[in-house]
Amino acid sequence: MRRVDDTMTGDVICYFDDGMAQRFDRRAVQEYGLPELLKSVGRSADIPAGRLDVMQSGRKVGTVPATFDPMHIKSTSFWYEPRGGDFKREGDVWIANRTLGPGDLEAVPGFVWDLK
Repeated sequence: MRRVDDTMTGDVICYFDDGMAQRFDRRAVQEYGLPELLKSVGRSADIPAGRLDVMQSGRKVGTVPATFDPMHIKSTSFWYEPRGGDFKREGDVWIANRTLGPGDLEAVPGFVWDLK
């Protein structure tokens, strides 16, 4: 499955290996999360597994689950409030905005630091 975020509407479009595509409303993605929406349309087998790299300022800073969705972040810290543009997807990598500090990244559920 390949995910594309529509920059005009905020909708999420999923392109499946069998040639089919499915558009999900951004409000539904925010409310329920993409994995739940994929289950609701019978695409449980297409839910991504594993982890994706998170890059910031040109270097890898950590990883997030493959199901990570920046529209569905529930911060674990009252110091960090997620904003649009904090994360941008480029291929199989998430790009973290340079304004996000270490405490902000740690407040993202599922984020794991790359200790290299």
